Amino acid sequence: MEIRRFFVNKSDICGNVVTVRGDEFIHLTKVLRYKVGYKATVCANDGIERLCTVNSIEKDFAVLSVDEIRVADRKSVSLTLYAGLLKNNKLDFAIQKAVELGVDRIIPFTSSNCAENRFSVERANKIALEAAKQCGSAYLSEVKELTDIEEVIRSIPDYDEVLFAYEDEKSNALTDALSQGKNIAVIIGPEGGFQSVEAEKISSAGAKTVTLGRRILRAETASIVACALILNALDR
Repeated sequence: MEIRRFFVNKSDICGNVVTVRGDEFIHLTKVLRYKVGYKATVCANDGIERLCTVNSIEKDFAVLSVDEIRVADRKSVSLTLYAGLLKNNKLDFAIQKAVELGVDRIIPFTSSNCAENRFSVERANKIALEAAKQCGSAYLSEVKELTDIEEVIRSIPDYDEVLFAYEDEKSNALTDALSQGKNIAVIIGPEGGFQSVEAEKISSAGAKTVTLGRRILRAETASIVACALILNALDR
């Protein structure tokens, strides 16, 4: 049987005992039909994979024992993707691929040119969870609540470096603008891009305006390309 991956909170691990609760417990018991003795890989967003055996299945939780511990990944850099809200659930695709690439946080936002205003953070985090499991990640990327462009601008000083992909920038390539830092963010707009006043505010707040190349990419494609370029440049 395939050994499946589950995510728990650090507080659910006590020594060599792991407790699986909530949605992951439902997935383990109701969807995958796990039984006592089955093997599972458990992660707690700390870069460690724990090979476990199911010891007991109770009404609301399962108890697993840790058989083996493996350090899978240690992150030296954190990347946050600020992604403009997109029509027709296109942001779902960007979230899925950003998680597969290794982005730590995805923060959707609205701006003047957004044609959508509905967003379910619960649904988005389920997409992120499934993507983390599919790609074998030891980390669980977090999707934050929907915010707006003004809040994005106010958050720029919180990062070591913020890259702003802007369609009117023609010469400053993303990989040339990227320097060293431990806490990095990238801002990608919605389908309609940014109004000039928004772009000016973002730049004035300290973000580096960059181009992703000669062609204007779809917003969801731009998110994936930007994150891939950044993570590759940082060797992560």
